[in-house]
Formats: sequence, C-alpha cells, structure tokens
Amino acid sequence: MHSNLPVIPIFIPLLFAAVTVLFRKRIAMQRLLTTFATLLVLAFSILNIYMVNKHQILILEMGNWASPFGITLTLDGLNSVLVTTSSVVFLATLIYSFKTIDKVRELSFFYPGFLLIMVGINGAFTTGDIFNLFVFYEILLMSSYLLLLVGINKEQLKSSISYVLMNVFAGSLFVISIGYLYTIVGSLNMAYISQTISSMSDRRGLYLVGAVMIFVFCMKGALFPLFTWMNRSYAAPPIAISIIFGALLTKVGLYSIIRTYGLFYYESNFIKSYILILGAVSIIAGCIGAIYQKDLKQIVIFNIVISLGVMVCGTATLNTFGVKGALFYAVNDILLKAALFIVVGLIIYVSGVKYLQKCGLINKYPLLGWTYFIIVLSLAGVPPFSGFYGKALIIKGLVTNNNTFIAILVALSGLVVFYSLIRIFLNVFYDNINKSLILKPLPKGVQIPLVAIVAIALIIGVSTNLLDGFFDKGIQMVLNPQHYIDLVLKKGA
Repeated sequence: MHSNLPVIPIFIPLLFAAVTVLFRKRIAMQRLLTTFATLLVLAFSILNIYMVNKHQILILEMGNWASPFGITLTLDGLNSVLVTTSSVVFLATLIYSFKTIDKVRELSFFYPGFLLIMVGINGAFTTGDIFNLFVFYEILLMSSYLLLLVGINKEQLKSSISYVLMNVFAGSLFVISIGYLYTIVGSLNMAYISQTISSMSDRRGLYLVGAVMIFVFCMKGALFPLFTWMNRSYAAPPIAISIIFGALLTKVGLYSIIRTYGLFYYESNFIKSYILILGAVSIIAGCIGAIYQKDLKQIVIFNIVISLGVMVCGTATLNTFGVKGALFYAVNDILLKAALFIVVGLIIYVSGVKYLQKCGLINKYPLLGWTYFIIVLSLAGVPPFSGFYGKALIIKGLVTNNNTFIAILVALSGLVVFYSLIRIFLNVFYDNINKSLILKPLPKGVQIPLVAIVAIALIIGVSTNLLDGFFDKGIQMVLNPQHYIDLVLKKGA
C-alpha cells in the first residue's frame, strides 16, 4: 500500500530537533517539545503496526519517483516492530534523563541530539535503499558523537577517539562496498538489487562485497572481534546516553544484517557460515567478558555482545524458527537492556558504587531490587519470561539446520547471562545494608519508566501466541524475498 506513514517517524523528530535548537537556553521548553515529539513518534509507530498488519507493507516513493529509480521508504512486519519498540525505549529514556541528566548537557544540545539520533535509527530501519541506509547511519553517528562529547571529561574523550575512528573506518568500507554493489547491479534499491541478483549466474564478486558489507554491520552491531571499542564508548557517557547506544544502536547493525542477508545473500553458504561463525565467537567472547568483569556497566556491555551473537546465529539459519526467534529476542533485548542500564544507573546514583560489592540496597529500594531480578530471569531465558520464547525458537532453528553445537552454545549462554547478572543482585542488592555507604533517595518518578519497560516485556512474554501471526507475516519478507520484491516494485500490488 502506498502511504505517507513511513516517513512520519523520521520527519517528526527531524522537525522538532530544528525547533528545539531555537530554545537552547530554555530547558523546560526543550523538554516539552522533545516529549511531545517522542509521544507523536510512538503514536504513529503503533498506527503503522496496525496498518502493516492490514496491508502487509507500507511504501512511500519520495518525490513520486517510481521504484527502483527514486528513494523508497518501506514499513513491513519486521521493521515496524523495531521502530515501535525503539520508540518505547526513547520515551522511557527521555523520562529517565529528566531526573538524571545535568543542566550542562541539557544546555549543550542534548535534546536536539536525542531527536536526531531518533531520526537516524528510524530512518535506518525504514529505508528501502541501500545508499540511504548509509546516510541514516551517518545521521545517527553524528548525533551520537554529539551526545558522547557533550560535557566532556577525560574518560569520555579517550573513549570517543576509538568510537569515532571505528565509525570512520566502517563508514569508508560501507561506501566502498555500496559502490561495488552498484557497479555490479546498477541500482541502489534493495528490492531491485535482490531481483537482479537472483538472475545472475556468477555471484562470486557479489558475495565478496556481501562479506565486507556484513563485516561493516558487525562493526556497527559490536560483534566479536569488533566490539572492543564498545567497552569504553558505551560506559563513559551518562546512563541515559548508554541506554540509546547499548539498547538501540547495536540493533540497527543487527537489522541491517537481517535485511541484506535475507534479500541479497540468502543463497550463499559462504555468507551463512561467515555469519554463524561471527555469532558463535561473539557469544563465547561475551560470556568470558561477562564472567570476568566486576564493573557494573561492563557486565551489562558484555551481555549485549552475548545477546547480539545469539540473534545473529538465529538470523543465519534463515528458517522460520530462527528468524522469528531473532525478531522476538531483539524486541525483548531492546526493552530489557534499556531497563538493565536504568537499574545500573540508579545503583550508581543512590550509592556511588560502580563495582561489585556488598551494599544491601534491596532493604531500602525493594522495588528496584525485585524489578532487577525479573530482568535477570527474562534475559537469561527462564520460562515463562519474555526471553524464553525467542531463545527457544533460535535453538530450534539451529537444530533444524543441523547446527547442534551452536544450538548448545546458545542454550549454555543463558546460564552465563544468569550467573553474570545474578552476581549484581546477590552482591549489590541481596545482603545486609552496608552502613558505610551514604545512600541518596531516588528521584521521584524515576522508577516509572523502568517498571513500564519491564511490564511491557512481561506482557510480550505471556502474549507470544497472540503475536505469533503478526511476526510470521513480518519474517516472510525475509524468508521470501520475491514477495518483498513484488510488493515494492508493484508487480504483485
């Protein structure tokens, strides 16, 4: 269905980002405008899911240039879910930031940067054009540089150097691979590229380009061995910014792998093995790091690496179980990694504790402690919590493809996730109060976004049978690329 709806989650934050710049010295006005914009994006994202469920796909051809000649935006069951989940996290992060971000940052373009990173993420999820995927990557990266460098200190400066250098290198590789892809295929429209590839007899050069492109997406998504830049970059800024980086930016890389692999390289055993190996090694590296670390933020960051490895392994199967499991797990992970960062941020705020040590915080902050415990169970994939269904589907998909060793690895990773995160609960929360600590009271309302995110994740966990049908429709755009091609190029419209 042709519709203007796909551009709305991009246009609204872009417009309000420009408006908030005009009120740089008026924090209250910036907060109001940013909240209004985020609520609008969330409302339209929910509407988009309803429309996608009704019409399969929403297509906007910018400037009325027909595909494959113009810029195309598409929303289907895959990316509409990710845009909506991201919008929920953006709203929760914004509410959390009101209580925790200092005025120096608020006066230094924090809110325009926040809205621009929303533009980049929603645009990367929505674009149907491979070059504009690069463009939206650059938008979200430039705005992430702003958020990373505002209120700079020595730690942030050191971490930002590796972050910028890594992304400059990745961006250069991405542009080069797009150039080679255009030379081979003659178009930048994803549907047209997929259609052209299916009729090619010699695809060796194409698969080499694909390996480079997926390597770039792995750098963006922080898979092994390309996650080492993430340790400092995601830990250095305030938690509100770390939430956006850890919960959302990494999923853009994951989505790019799912979309390009499903459309361009689905017949390549080389690309499949390549992705599986990267996913499996990421799980192993993440597990080692999560067990070894005692820094609270670093434990969370290495758990991000584990979950990304699990989702990439599910994607590599390219069967119904694996891809649907990866999508379910991605939605769960976006929500719960955001909640995990909020809990760690509140621990640091009330106690000043950044490393594992006995604190006994659950005696004074029981809601915070038990909410964290639920997060741990969900991320570890303990039934009936929300992480179980997605991980079970991924394991089933791997077994179906005879990747039994990796399926066992995915299953065992849940034990490592549980062990690494339960250490925080047992040390920081569950013990007698450490009387040497001077504890601050929690800001009023700061736990609302945390509880709301966890509640949504729990609802998703117990409603998987209701969501199954919609997710099945979404993954058909990945598993059946010809269906996507027909809809976008209007052959089947």
